[in-house]
Amino acid sequence: MKPVVKIGGSLLRSASDFKRAASFVASYREPPVVVVSAIKGVTDMLLELERTRSYLLYEEILHRHLSVARALGVEEAIAPLLRELEAALKAPRGPWSADYFASFGERLSARILHGVLTAMGMEARLFEAPVVTDSNFGNADPLRLEHRDEIAEPGVVAVVTGFIGRDREGRFTTVGRGGSDYTATYVGKEIGARKVTLVTDSPGVMTADPREVEEAFVLPLLSLEEAVEAAKVGAKNFHPRTFIPVLEAGGMAVEVRSYESRGTLIANVYAPPPFKIAVRCGQGSCVVGLGAQELTKLGGVAVGRYSVRLGIPPRQAHEHLILPYVKYIRG
Repeated sequence: MKPVVKIGGSLLRSASDFKRAASFVASYREPPVVVVSAIKGVTDMLLELERTRSYLLYEEILHRHLSVARALGVEEAIAPLLRELEAALKAPRGPWSADYFASFGERLSARILHGVLTAMGMEARLFEAPVVTDSNFGNADPLRLEHRDEIAEPGVVAVVTGFIGRDREGRFTTVGRGGSDYTATYVGKEIGARKVTLVTDSPGVMTADPREVEEAFVLPLLSLEEAVEAAKVGAKNFHPRTFIPVLEAGGMAVEVRSYESRGTLIANVYAPPPFKIAVRCGQGSCVVGLGAQELTKLGGVAVGRYSVRLGIPPRQAHEHLILPYVKYIRG
């Protein structure tokens, strides 16, 4: 079955980044579905453009994409979109307009990557906003996946825009910030994928924020339920609905990794140890793990089935609850 790979925007900044993404895609034995994010920082620029309608800001966005596309020889692929964005500066405002402007980020980066893959000699098809959603602009819910059979077609790379969809009237929608992860798992569920790989600049799901806890390390395994709790308490910058399609699909796994790392496998596994993640929650910390409920006996407050809030900082929680099991976790 065709795998699904999401390339995060933090990995898409320059022409060399798109080449590296294309090479990673080409390394798959079975050509995957590739869900593409906007170039790093572009979504914020587009939302600001919608508010200000500043031609100077438009030119900044234009030159940023043209410099990448020209270096890759795919300028013609994005020229029509850049003209459409310029015309949008005069478009009326409405509840849909912020999503419309935001859609250009994923649409531009998907066209660039599609062009690079094609130039490499790979058979690739581009699908812009194939997810049909409701009209809850800014936080839309997927309703169905159009072109499912074409996206799942073996032997062909399917390049799909993350984060965005269209409502029944054909207006662009977005599924919320960080929504490319959610798009990837939703598409994976719809085509029956066995695994969805989320490629980011992080080596995987870590036991703590490494900026706060120097001893933090990558977890090799995490259950789906623990991952859902981790998303809720902010342990990883997942879209809060990322794992809903995974739970609905049953049997589908999620891999979080960088290009180099082995990363974290998130699946229907219940691997010990009892405590896996400690992150900051207000003045204290939230601990995620199969045994988190046991911490209520020590004064912790249950946040969910597998997460508890403690009145100690993450460094201390990590030291006393996670590091004692470090040898077991790392095998």
